[in-house]
Amino acid sequence: MSASSDRHATILATLSMIGSAACWGGATVMSRDLLGHFSPPALLVIQLIASVLALVILSIPHRPWTHLSPALGKASLTGVLEPGLTYSIGLWGLSLTSAGSASIISSTEPIFIVFLAWLIFRNRPTSKLSLCILIAVVGLMFVSYDSASTEADKSLAGDMLIVLSTAFAASYVVFSSKLAEKFPAAVLASGQQVVGLLCALIIYSVARLFGTISENILNISPGVLIYAASSGIVQYALAFWLYLIGLKHLSPSAAGLWLTLVPVFGVVGAYFWLGEVPTPLMLLGMVLIVGAVTVGHQEK
Repeated sequence: MSASSDRHATILATLSMIGSAACWGGATVMSRDLLGHFSPPALLVIQLIASVLALVILSIPHRPWTHLSPALGKASLTGVLEPGLTYSIGLWGLSLTSAGSASIISSTEPIFIVFLAWLIFRNRPTSKLSLCILIAVVGLMFVSYDSASTEADKSLAGDMLIVLSTAFAASYVVFSSKLAEKFPAAVLASGQQVVGLLCALIIYSVARLFGTISENILNISPGVLIYAASSGIVQYALAFWLYLIGLKHLSPSAAGLWLTLVPVFGVVGAYFWLGEVPTPLMLLGMVLIVGAVTVGHQEK
């Protein structure tokens, strides 16, 4: 690869990763707002339906029908990991523990990614990248600490479920890094999310069958449904599409570093969207994260 092509790839990966982090961070705020209208399983189903439709549209320039094959079907099974198991188990765990505790546990995802990438593919990060990831994780814990320390409703079972969902999310990143180069990002993401949607529909149906949830999606007002669908397009279609584009040019460990920007955008979004003012400790954590990403962003 020429120096010009390498520079172009670096710029594309950087912009894609920043964009995906902004989408995840901003949409998290939207989802928190929407949970006042939906149960988590119902919201996930609506979001993923909208996301799949958006990804199919994004796939059209790549003629997705030409990629239909057993290989794509096998690659799409990673959607069981995320959004399937990651969000389903994560929402279940969140219902049993505090949001702050869940945030701190989830912040360890970059460490999970580094460990799994080394364990499965013997992919070791450089010393510089490892240090940047460590600093960013410390920053993530600072961002999450205040909410965790003020919420007393915690459960060991809930925490263990969040650990499990975080491991599934990290596994998705590691396996998708090997698949991103084989298919257009929108095509791969649409296949993964069709599988994830099937998982979400099964969980929603089981929850309704056993009376865990009672609301009927069809009875929700059109305005709220459009809001939920929009959040799904941002949180799943655009975020995963951009992330898979970035993964074409980055190692799993380097991609994990970019994930630490998600709560930074979440805090900023919560300030402007919900009027939540960040504490000094959260601001310090955000500075550490941005600094770590700035120093380590060229590592592959």
